[in-house]
Amino acid sequence: MTYGRLIRIAIISTLSIFALVIFFISGNHEWIEKNYATAFYPKLASTLRLIFGWFPFSLGDIIYSIVTISVLWQIGKFVVRLFHKTDSWRKKLTPLLTAGIILLAVYVYFYLFWGLNYYRKGIEHQLGLKNAKFAKEQLIGLNMFLLTELNNRKEICLKKKDTIMSRERMFQSARDGYSQLEQQFPYMRYRYSSLKPSMFGRVGNYIGFQGYYNPFTGEGQVNTAIPNFLQPYVTCHEMAHQIGYASESEANFVGFLAATHSSDTLMQYSSYLDMFMYAWGNLRAVDSTAAKEFGTKLHEGVKRDLKTYRKYVEDHRTFVSDWTDFLYDYYLKQNRQRKGIESYGEVTGWLIAYRKKYNK
Repeated sequence: MTYGRLIRIAIISTLSIFALVIFFISGNHEWIEKNYATAFYPKLASTLRLIFGWFPFSLGDIIYSIVTISVLWQIGKFVVRLFHKTDSWRKKLTPLLTAGIILLAVYVYFYLFWGLNYYRKGIEHQLGLKNAKFAKEQLIGLNMFLLTELNNRKEICLKKKDTIMSRERMFQSARDGYSQLEQQFPYMRYRYSSLKPSMFGRVGNYIGFQGYYNPFTGEGQVNTAIPNFLQPYVTCHEMAHQIGYASESEANFVGFLAATHSSDTLMQYSSYLDMFMYAWGNLRAVDSTAAKEFGTKLHEGVKRDLKTYRKYVEDHRTFVSDWTDFLYDYYLKQNRQRKGIESYGEVTGWLIAYRKKYNK
């Protein structure tokens, strides 16, 4: 047996052991909350942000690119070797094995460095909230609250002629929001900023992402090619992922709390707009007449932004985005989010429970 084969066997064995450990501990939500999500992970994530946050570009996007190219290269080599009649099957299968090792390494790294947060107890445990079924009257009350706050913020922004947020201001406002939120909920502490514009922004418009967290480097990526009024809330959402809230509904909720704790009116507007769209959509599903009435009460400036958003979605809807939505939906369902992409909208339940408990 050659030295190279021994190394390969050792790598596969080690990665397989880690994968099995991940599989078995993922079912122990109490252990993960106590030992991983609130102990090991916060220190790990802060260290990653401290190390990679100062880079002026997204190092994580470069790593993603290298991994993707490497896997595709190995698959390509495998296909080419299939047509080499003189090659042994061992030689033909070697590139495929290499691609498998790379993907297994990515899997192990992903879950050890962030993905286990999918299996924590999270917001329900920390805030004592229950995301249960809610009455239509509660949903109407939430829509009324959000509509009022949304219209109010839009009016203030227009009077101040403050409608566009620079990247620097956006990131700083998001950090300020988390600093204020930490005073009420210390476990939502955010230290050592690492927020970057995605290198794949315009491509991302057609794939369908507005932002994402990179567990390789701890960077929060924001697609700065989407409409400007969406970006502030997306930033706060990705920061929630950075501090360990993997569930999309929980990241939406924590991001909303942080954004509304910011003193920046434009940051607040972005969060109320996004939250209203979720609550409004939920209301439309149970009472389209009431939802339509809320639509007529929107500030004209808000209506313009919603029209811009709808046009943005329509202009970038392709078979690629449909396919990536399908894959992402499957991915979420495999990670304790049974409603898949629709789980984003479950933030409505968290907000209703929060307002009820804290009299907000």
